[in-house]
Amino acid sequence: MRAEGATPGQSRPADQRFPKALRLLQRREFLEVQEGGQKVPSDCLLALVKRNSRPYSRVGLTVSSKVGNAVVRARLRRVLRELFRKRRMQWPSGLDVVLVARSSAKDASFPALSRAFDGVTRKLQRLPRAAETKPKEPPR
Repeated sequence: MRAEGATPGQSRPADQRFPKALRLLQRREFLEVQEGGQKVPSDCLLALVKRNSRPYSRVGLTVSSKVGNAVVRARLRRVLRELFRKRRMQWPSGLDVVLVARSSAKDASFPALSRAFDGVTRKLQRLPRAAETKPKEPPR
């Protein structure tokens, strides 16, 4: 399979793609993370994190109209997708993460967004793994 814009014989490495399996796509998935997730703040980003039962992490992006107009919101989503795509191997596996861009993100440069993303990554790596153990039987 050849990547768009690539010359024949060139293709993207498999770890550089951003398949749908790595995305939160449905409203229900976003709401589950937002209602039951843990908050992880970092500068101009807020991450809401919840464990999933998958061997990989998934990401969803939320950029409110309070952040800016459509051009600003689209730029932020592109940058955040690219940061996740390039650095997802640093994230622990088995997480659903909703990245929320705060209003300060509209004025943030790429390096500032990159630092905020790296801050989220560091905090995710320090999350306790206790949630991965089997839950106890409910009392009868």
